[in-house]
Amino acid sequence: MAEHPTPNQEGHFWGKLVHPHNEPDGEDWASPDWEVVQVADNNGDGDDQWRVYVPGIAPGQLLDAFIWGPRVPDFTT
Repeated sequence: MAEHPTPNQEGHFWGKLVHPHNEPDGEDWASPDWEVVQVADNNGDGDDQWRVYVPGIAPGQLLDAFIWGPRVPDFTT
């Protein structure tokens, strides 16, 4: 998958976690493959503006911890 720009809006995106933040010793949170992650507005500024939520990882991650793929289209009925 080609690398895409860093997200600047909320939504679901393909991402690959490569530099996890707050990872406990002995654990490996780095993504072995691309996965769908959720980007959410954190009501902050700068690095605190966005948080990325990865299934199975409790603390939200920063945008710079990822290689980014395309946005996942919003679900519509």
